[in-house]
Amino acid sequence: MRILFVFLFLSTLIGCQSPNNSNNEESIVKTVEKYTLPDILEETSGLALINDTLWTLNDSGNEAALYAISNKGALLDKKDTTKTNIDWEDMTVVNGNMLVADMGNNFGTRKNLYLLEIDLSNGGATTLDSIPFHYPEQDNFDFQQDTHFDAEGIVIAENKIVVFTKNRSMLTSEVYVISPSGGPATKMGSLAVGSLITGADYQQENKTLVLTGYRRDDNQYLYVIDNFSLSAIADANISQYELNFNGAQIEAISIIDAKTFWITSEKTTTFNAFLAKIRVQ
Repeated sequence: MRILFVFLFLSTLIGCQSPNNSNNEESIVKTVEKYTLPDILEETSGLALINDTLWTLNDSGNEAALYAISNKGALLDKKDTTKTNIDWEDMTVVNGNMLVADMGNNFGTRKNLYLLEIDLSNGGATTLDSIPFHYPEQDNFDFQQDTHFDAEGIVIAENKIVVFTKNRSMLTSEVYVISPSGGPATKMGSLAVGSLITGADYQQENKTLVLTGYRRDDNQYLYVIDNFSLSAIADANISQYELNFNGAQIEAISIIDAKTFWITSEKTTTFNAFLAKIRVQ
């Protein structure tokens, strides 16, 4: 969820930065399909695929539930958990289960960041593990509008739990690895995306990492990194694409293939919450 006034003092910086090692695309990504999501998903903030079914969740203050949706955006199922949704921001699949990231930290004040591993295989939503973690570089938990320690993207890459932050002052995404047992996160590097990252997905077969992000001008962006490697983040070649959803708030992404992706946006003054299939030309 975006806090708009946070970015007033960043207006010049946000308007001019572009990713390093980037291929900036002038063409807008093609929207193949677009569907309005039900009202219960107005603050959709994560997207993942299990057994050909799309799952999503809502972010801060909403129910601690997972929602199955069709590829036309219709609600198929709802699975309640016994946990609290402080600020659920993304989800990915690990060991056939859903890994939910309660790590939204808009102002850098949280000391209770954690991941939840949830089993959806038996008709319910059974929490198997709760994994608390923290950023060892953070020593100030006072209210900070330009915090470096807010995150909205999580993937499993190279058999590791990888988190992508929103560095509000530098417009980078700091890349951290989290141990399955939790504890201090390990910083692996930084991606100079020039925006604030809101969603992530990774495809192991071709080592493709995709990210979504936005800038203060309400423009929404897709970033594609082929052959992503945790050991070579500084050399990542980032392809940037502008999405044709100015005024939306793209919050999540799921890879269909190397050129095609599902995305979701929460409700804004311009758009109702939606699911869309997009394709890179």
